[in-house]
Amino acid sequence: MALDTAIKVILRWNSTSDNKSYVFTGKRDQIDQYLQAVDQIQCSIVPGSAYDHSGAKSAIQIAMTRLADEMCNLLKINCKSADYADSSTSMPDSGSNSYVDDYEYGSALSVAVIDDLRIIVQRMKGAGCLGDCKKAYIINRKRSIEDSYRKLEIQKLSSHDAQTLEWKVLDPIFKVWIRSSKICFRKIFAYEKQLCDKVFVDAGDNIADDCFLKISNEYAFQLLEIATNLGCIKVASERLFGILELYKTSSDLLPEMNKLFNTPSSESFRRKAAEMVPEFKGAACKTIEKFEKDVLSADLSQPVPVDKIHSLCRYVMGYLIELGQHKKTLMELPLSKPPLTAMNLGIAEPPPQNEWSFHLMWIIMSLISRLENGDKQIKNATDVNFYLMNNFFYIVQKINGMPEVKEMIGDDCFSNVSSKYKQTKSEYLRLTLEKVLLALGDKKSPKRKLRSFNHQFKKLQIELGKLRVSDFQLLTEIRVSMEESLVPSYSSLLQQLSTQHYLTTVDDTLSVEQLKSAILGFFSST
Repeated sequence: MALDTAIKVILRWNSTSDNKSYVFTGKRDQIDQYLQAVDQIQCSIVPGSAYDHSGAKSAIQIAMTRLADEMCNLLKINCKSADYADSSTSMPDSGSNSYVDDYEYGSALSVAVIDDLRIIVQRMKGAGCLGDCKKAYIINRKRSIEDSYRKLEIQKLSSHDAQTLEWKVLDPIFKVWIRSSKICFRKIFAYEKQLCDKVFVDAGDNIADDCFLKISNEYAFQLLEIATNLGCIKVASERLFGILELYKTSSDLLPEMNKLFNTPSSESFRRKAAEMVPEFKGAACKTIEKFEKDVLSADLSQPVPVDKIHSLCRYVMGYLIELGQHKKTLMELPLSKPPLTAMNLGIAEPPPQNEWSFHLMWIIMSLISRLENGDKQIKNATDVNFYLMNNFFYIVQKINGMPEVKEMIGDDCFSNVSSKYKQTKSEYLRLTLEKVLLALGDKKSPKRKLRSFNHQFKKLQIELGKLRVSDFQLLTEIRVSMEESLVPSYSSLLQQLSTQHYLTTVDDTLSVEQLKSAILGFFSST
């Protein structure tokens, strides 16, 4: 292509009638012709010469302005909305990153577009206009990240807000950060770094890194700032799991952060990211210590219905279920000794490497101790044992349903808990059936025994009809135990009465089957 022809091509695209059209949205031969014209003009310009052959220098300036506009347009028209638009703030499963895999970055570009951008960078660098090229690229890619941040619902959070807002407000912010930070560092920033490397591959040393840093630095620091402020929230037991997820996420992402921001100019980012992880670890330890102190200091002075599971019992066991789901993370925490030593609770202290196991044992045995010592408002010994039996059975069942927790506390601790339940159950049955069994074993005539039994059994029916056993397995166990205690002796008594022809002389005599049926009517399960 002759120089004069090349200049005409450049000027034609700068004409009034064509100034709203774009070279790179046309056919390939059109793009190639324009690039050939730029190359021809650049070859004709002698560096340092004041000579301007037929307006070559002017034409190349016009071409560079055009190419900067072309870059902006390519970046703009090839960005689509992200397919991933889930605004749910439910806590992600710590063992799954499917929501990251499902995320499609709306600003990802095709191979053809990336090649065109690289070609534009080559021409603008050759004309000494790389600065304008970088500026156009950075402005447009920052808009892409801005749009993604808006869709991910990332919001700024001050340290003051983190320390004053209620948990119901902070909890969604935790969950958005956990989800969004993984998406940003594993998808968005990772893609932007790869894109810079491809587009500016011929631009010279550090140009790609510099562009990436200018594009992403502000947004990456914003995520660190939010996380740091979240780590400063007031210590409260219910906030532990948010802190644990914050620690786990930041710890998992730290190697990826360091790999993305690996240049000397991003040292401040790496330092801030590294400082963040131990801060979260410390916050998690403080929160666990707060929870353990709460278990010890919980107010159990208010009267509790004897057939209810205490709210502290439900709260602690629910807490342990969640703790079991964070086993790997908890094992990494440098926990201090619990408020009381192992000897206070009758549990063997494990070696240091199982420190978290000891804490779990301590929490469970502390709960049992608190329930045993917090029932002073219940005066009747039978009621005390019924109350403890219900609560201890609840604890046993919850541990059985938590394989991680059961494994960590070990067989000895679980046997200890199970023994507590069996002891209170046995004592409750003894006290409850004491008068009925005494009537059957009294040294009276069989006829008087039966009358005494009927009287005591009817009283027992009335008494137990007022109580509730919510767990069907426990209800079944109690009924079976009562049947095993009562039926043999009662059956023997009926045999004696039948032999002596006294059976028909006592009103309301129950048959063995009727007795079994009556026992099945003990307690309410609703």
